Amino acid sequence: MIIFLSELQKEHLNLLHQHSTQVLVDFCKLTIDYLNNGMNEKKCGIAAEKLDVPVNVVQNLIYALAYLIVEGCKHNLSEPNFRSSLAIAGFSQEQQQILVKLYNAKKRELSEALNLLQQKDPSYQDLSWRFEVQVASKSAMDEVRPMVAMDFVLSSPKNFSQSEEEFRHETLKQKSGLSSMKIVSSVQGAKTASQCQHVINHVLLQSDLPNLVHLTNRLEEALKESKSQHVRKVQRAL
Repeated sequence: MIIFLSELQKEHLNLLHQHSTQVLVDFCKLTIDYLNNGMNEKKCGIAAEKLDVPVNVVQNLIYALAYLIVEGCKHNLSEPNFRSSLAIAGFSQEQQQILVKLYNAKKRELSEALNLLQQKDPSYQDLSWRFEVQVASKSAMDEVRPMVAMDFVLSSPKNFSQSEEEFRHETLKQKSGLSSMKIVSSVQGAKTASQCQHVINHVLLQSDLPNLVHLTNRLEEALKESKSQHVRKVQRAL
């Protein structure tokens, strides 16, 4: 897969083609700082003064660089594909080498954060159960009806970012660096959410013994199937 930039994004990056590779190195540092801590107005002002350009030009350039890195991590691009994306964007071989180093340095961290952003389904946390027995009723004085009550504790991530559909829509209509800003802000939120922003839900179930045995058997069958060669091939393909 190749990342294709909009004409406006290419225009934002064009400033890098007019200066030495040291300027690109400096902007890589600004982009890393942006990905970690958000936009630093003071540093952007200093960079704008050195290059004699408006501050918004520097910010849009950082947004475009961050977009390249985030998109590469999102799609897990290999180094050759990422280099091809950079070549299409107009970067020289020397510039590509610098940007590949930035990509490799941030790839693991951003990929983990993006995976958190895509989490929607609840995950298992704990299970509590108790055995209940009804020993008699008005109609049957000697009836024994064993039941098992279960409390499943599930954890779901908070909706702290835009949905995947909204993200696609934003990407398609993107005409400036604003979408990249939203993406990176969400990445920062994902790091925080992985620690403390999960919602705990309790799902209460009650089952008699025949249904519980049937459920156990089906789960064991599913577990065995998950270890089959066919399923492993599908997992590798995904």
